[in-house]
Amino acid sequence: PQSASSSDVAAAKAEATLLAALRHAFCFEPRLLAASAPATSLPTSLSTSVPASLTDASRLLNPTSIMVGLSGGLDSSLLLTLLCDLRARGELTLPLRAIHINHGLQEAADKWQLHCETLCAQHGVNLTVCVVDCSLNSAGGTSGRAFGESAVVSEEAARRARYAAFEGALDAGEWLALGHHQDDQLETLLLRLARGSGVDGLAGMPSARVLGAGALIRPWLEIPRQSLEDLARTRRLSYVEDPSNQNTHYDRNLLRAEVLPLIESRWPRYRQSWGKSQQLMRESCDLNADLAEIDLKVCLAAGASRLCVAEMALLSSPRRRNLLRHWLISLGCSAPSWKLLNRLDSETCVHTDQSAQWQCGAYSLYRFKGELIAVREDDFEPQVMSKQHAPSADEVRIELPGNGILILLSGSETIVSDSHFSVRYRQGGEHLSLPGRPSKSLKKTLNEESVAPWLRDRLPLVFIGNELLWVALLGPTAEAAKYTEVNASGQGLGVTFEWLSPALELSREANSRL
Repeated sequence: PQSASSSDVAAAKAEATLLAALRHAFCFEPRLLAASAPATSLPTSLSTSVPASLTDASRLLNPTSIMVGLSGGLDSSLLLTLLCDLRARGELTLPLRAIHINHGLQEAADKWQLHCETLCAQHGVNLTVCVVDCSLNSAGGTSGRAFGESAVVSEEAARRARYAAFEGALDAGEWLALGHHQDDQLETLLLRLARGSGVDGLAGMPSARVLGAGALIRPWLEIPRQSLEDLARTRRLSYVEDPSNQNTHYDRNLLRAEVLPLIESRWPRYRQSWGKSQQLMRESCDLNADLAEIDLKVCLAAGASRLCVAEMALLSSPRRRNLLRHWLISLGCSAPSWKLLNRLDSETCVHTDQSAQWQCGAYSLYRFKGELIAVREDDFEPQVMSKQHAPSADEVRIELPGNGILILLSGSETIVSDSHFSVRYRQGGEHLSLPGRPSKSLKKTLNEESVAPWLRDRLPLVFIGNELLWVALLGPTAEAAKYTEVNASGQGLGVTFEWLSPALELSREANSRL
């Protein structure tokens, strides 16, 4: 019949397109390099949308294996099936495995897991199953909502939990393959437009990016969902349907069921035109990143990951916001909101002779001595440490909970074994006399000595009874002489103190995602 013939043709065309995209992504060398992309009609997303700064990363160029993110739905089930086809033909030689994230949000969640286990068993693919917590508190609230009131379960909460599990499961150099397609990309565009995203957000999901110890790859972002459906129907592919996909209370489902069909009825070629716009926005993102790197080289303080406020002040507001965003992301911070960027832009370069602090959730920014510094926030709670066992008279190392290590050298056994010995923290009202100097409040002394403000409440204070002997970063007090000095006859304890502080300041060299 004519209908059967046309469906077969559509399925054959879809299979050729989908396989071509997979071959381009996983089976040809060199991978992901735009300059070497073959001049064919293959999808170009993998060769054109990878930021230039990432193309040199070995984990994006030389995968050690492939891990398919397998939900059990149409996209991921077809992705795994076609990769197995390529493996059976000898075209794909990399080790292949799958991962299923059980969110526990549906009554049928265990059935979906069973489907994934069955599919992987049929293809001889090892499957890892991760059960995740999608509670709002665990994933950062309801920021995923773009319209209306909060959903019963935050879409953003589930997404964050899922990607955290993906990242934790990736082996070194391994690629995570996801089945996102063009319709997913366009839905993402509208969701981000609704929440006021910039060009980086409107550019959509990247086709490739570094993730954990490996990389994330989306080879089908330029292929419409209809192509996947055509092939799955012809091959009688078994997959699960999420019943919540019919619930238009969720923003993405509303777009899929009502908004995009209406747009397509009026503008049938909207996919092509929107895709072109997203490509232009990706290029703008790359240009913004290149400009930010140029400004960063000028504004970075010598030998540090700090920004020079005086140099920042010479930039225009848009350029300064672009720099701040790029700098924070390079330190491992989440992309700052538009509201935060505007506040930083207007406040960081005024009253530069004064110190200031901006709390930004998982990190804080400090303006201090003409520099802008990003500092990790934690749940540090000062704990008083009292008398310690001293295994050696030469060195005692005291672990300070959440606050590094205090080291006492030479004669330390006498001090730490004293029943009146304690390590405390600032309570307010402390006074001290540094050698040769008059007594002053500790607060005033810290200001005079320009001690970093993010360290002031964490400074270990060593006491014998109520007598303050030593303050980290300031040194011994005048009262500590009987413990720290050695006279001409060699008598005295000669104790020295050292504090190994925790790594609080964020750096580009050792960033961790905040």
